[in-house]
Amino acid sequence: MRAAILSIGSELIDGFLTDTNATFLARELVELGIELTGVFQVGDDRRRITRALRRAWEDADLAITTGGLGPTEDDLTREAIADLLGELPTVDPGLLDNLEAYFAARGTSMPPSNIKQAWLIPSATALPNPLGTAPGWFVQHDDRFIISMPGVPREMRRMWREQAVPRLVSLLGDRVVVSRTLKAIGIGESAAEEMIIDIIHREHPRVATYAKNDGLHIRITAITQNRRQAEQAVSRTEQEIRQILSQYIYGDDQVSLPVALLAPLEATRETLATSDAGSGGFLAALFSSDADVEAWYRGGLVRSYEQAAATSGIAPDSPGGTREIAAREAAMARSLLNANLGLALIVRLNGNASRDRTRADIALCLFTGTSIFERQHELVAAATEIRRRAGLWAADFLRDSLGSNARRTG
Repeated sequence: MRAAILSIGSELIDGFLTDTNATFLARELVELGIELTGVFQVGDDRRRITRALRRAWEDADLAITTGGLGPTEDDLTREAIADLLGELPTVDPGLLDNLEAYFAARGTSMPPSNIKQAWLIPSATALPNPLGTAPGWFVQHDDRFIISMPGVPREMRRMWREQAVPRLVSLLGDRVVVSRTLKAIGIGESAAEEMIIDIIHREHPRVATYAKNDGLHIRITAITQNRRQAEQAVSRTEQEIRQILSQYIYGDDQVSLPVALLAPLEATRETLATSDAGSGGFLAALFSSDADVEAWYRGGLVRSYEQAAATSGIAPDSPGGTREIAAREAAMARSLLNANLGLALIVRLNGNASRDRTRADIALCLFTGTSIFERQHELVAAATEIRRRAGLWAADFLRDSLGSNARRTG
């Protein structure tokens, strides 16, 4: 089965609302083994919604819509689906009773505009919405389907899991979906894809890469009618990828980046403290996010680059300043937080951080008390991307340093 996602609402295409529904549904479709052909955003225009549905059905068996099921004049998803199929919506007595009961339970009468939420067409079955007034639709027309759900994320997610997924599982039959995710740092998505491109081009199992905040995710998905066959296919492909990308992979679905980085400290009985300057607190947020590393992580200092420069007594714009600041910050974090190791991530933006692209100097330092490990980077990108990349470089640097692969300078 192939599916397309339609996110409906002028607030989406106007840029006033982030489309989290499409992201959620795309991930859910992967878990079901349904191929996603595209994601579309459509404003509150009846003809455009109808055209988008028609276009979705050209490449997919299933169109999934979110939004446009409210009671107002610009909620037009029902009308567009009816237009697509040439069917006339009528009021369903059962849905109307549910709506009236919903308002009565809240001590008010149903506004006349809400009656459209009780509409059905002959090809549609209502999907109950226990969290709101907008029922969804499950539409079957010949061998194609539409699942239409509210745009409110909380309502949509519950309807999806309780109403839509069971229907899709029934349609898919006895297929088994087995997936596994490998996680890597120290390599970009494009470079990784080039190294495993022959594996990616295979139809079974499917392999896809995704850039995430904790590094690169490589997802392997096998869809068969036999679980053992699916698991074997995933395992074989996993071993191939691990052999090619062995120096970059730090774990799989069950391993978090903080645990992968700090687990070596258990054997040495050491602890880590961090200092973030200009990085938006990446390291502190990373290591504080996982309770499993509490025994190894003593905490972190977070401040602006200018504050760190002032504390270190170094001119903010001095050549090589980021390297000196990193060394002093790593030592300070280690001392103040009573840790064995101090890790510093220093990011200096050279220009206006609000611009689309700016240049950054990035310095990393790990101080062990007797040794110093260092690394520097330069990057031109948007400020948010600079901080994300810098954080991942710091994670990769820490992993290398704990393995004694970094340059010793002291």
